[in-house]
Amino acid sequence: MEVTNAMKIEKFDGRNFKQWKFQIKCALRAKGLNIEKARPVETSSHVQWDKDDGMAMFILTSSMDLNQISLIENCETAKEVMSKLEAIYEQKSEYNKMLIHEKFYQYSYSSSDTMAQHVSKVEGLAKQLRETGEKISDTAVITKILSTLPSAYRSLRQAWLSLDEDSQTIQNLTSRLVDEEASLANDSSSNETALVMSKGNSKLRNGNKQNTSNDQRNSSHRFVCYNCNKRGHFARDCKKPKKRYNDRKTNNMLAFSAEGYSSKHDEEAWILDSGASMHMTFKREYFCELNEFQYNKFVKLGNKQSIKVCGEGTILMDKQVNGTWERCTLENVLYVPDLRRNLFSEGAATRRGYTIVKNNRKAMIMKNNIVVMNAQLTENNLYELDVKTFKQENCNVVQTDIKVWHERLGHLNVKELQNMYAKSSSTPADVNVHISKNTNNELINFPYREAVGALLFLSSVSRPDIAYAVNVVSRENVAKKIVNIKYVESSNQLADFLTKALPVTKFKSIRDKMMMNV
Repeated sequence: MEVTNAMKIEKFDGRNFKQWKFQIKCALRAKGLNIEKARPVETSSHVQWDKDDGMAMFILTSSMDLNQISLIENCETAKEVMSKLEAIYEQKSEYNKMLIHEKFYQYSYSSSDTMAQHVSKVEGLAKQLRETGEKISDTAVITKILSTLPSAYRSLRQAWLSLDEDSQTIQNLTSRLVDEEASLANDSSSNETALVMSKGNSKLRNGNKQNTSNDQRNSSHRFVCYNCNKRGHFARDCKKPKKRYNDRKTNNMLAFSAEGYSSKHDEEAWILDSGASMHMTFKREYFCELNEFQYNKFVKLGNKQSIKVCGEGTILMDKQVNGTWERCTLENVLYVPDLRRNLFSEGAATRRGYTIVKNNRKAMIMKNNIVVMNAQLTENNLYELDVKTFKQENCNVVQTDIKVWHERLGHLNVKELQNMYAKSSSTPADVNVHISKNTNNELINFPYREAVGALLFLSSVSRPDIAYAVNVVSRENVAKKIVNIKYVESSNQLADFLTKALPVTKFKSIRDKMMMNV
């Protein structure tokens, strides 16, 4: 019986010594053998000790290849055997310490490893460092594990930083990594299933009449449309008018809550996304306030495709928490018209101090250990938020129109000023002013008569090369002595003042920088 148990251990051939040593330690403990115990002084106990030591040596040698046994032939006790093997395969020299340090700090994640294997490898390297006498904390081990994770786990890294120090343990990290790994695997399998179905549908379109196409056609009848409750198609392909929440009776509220996660149209659902960097939607009518971008800004999808972002704003929605609907706002949401889903970014939530906990088929978004929003796992292995979004009839749009700003600031056009200077333009007199005939004829032929004889104030702004002309100056500007006063005696002087206060080339350069039409 003992021989059979010993033979279950894989024979040591010079490789994987640490794993083999652990198996031997377990086998010896199962037999109640302790090779560290020295030979007793009392003669009466020699017999039992020799028997136990002989059994330990038998277990050791039975688990070794013959080429390894030749290394320990001169050993008399089981402890000498293990010490000899440790001296050969567990060198604790300074050079070996340096190699272990190098292995630990240069270790990187292998795509062929599971999360449990990844954590185990990092812990194994840390244990080797501790055995050499080096002190390495659990925080350093956790940092090494997180820093070597692939990019798909970046939302988990951000969520981990929001936990309190007591919860940041290696055991807790391992369980979270395993859960996230399972969730990503489900998403991947869902995409693969969709790809297979797409290929099957293409065979039907090409007129393939084989059994495969028949199976695809028959399987489609298993699905029920949640819009019209008929079989054979999905709700997104239904030709009947889409049902609305307001059309449901109050006594069906419980039924709606139960089926809402499957009957909700894809375009209205908000998906909990660990890969999105910000909240995004393609529905402009969701925004109660929108800041439209006047420059090109893009967001990159998982398939490396870049799509245009047209704005950023705030969305008003209702969330269901503990059976109660509450009003809330979702801020800093990107408006991406070419997107086909509404995405709730896990990363954006964790950056604002929220914690996301996924348990079984439910996800909870928490802050200060209080649940603020819920999500449910759907048949597509996607977490949908339990929210209702308001469609806004009116939206506060913030946009910048350069032409409007030029008109507001009264920017002058250089060409028009030069034309005014070259031609003797006149302005008709006010019909409500009663003056003599001679004076009236004189004023009609006098260009810029309203400006001539008045004070023209040249007020400087923060930039010394820009000035603006006004006919009223504030006391504040006068007190600060930043106003130059010019008395205009003639129309020519006014034109000269406006066009020659700055060189035309410099005036044009300034206007070009300000994107003004010259």
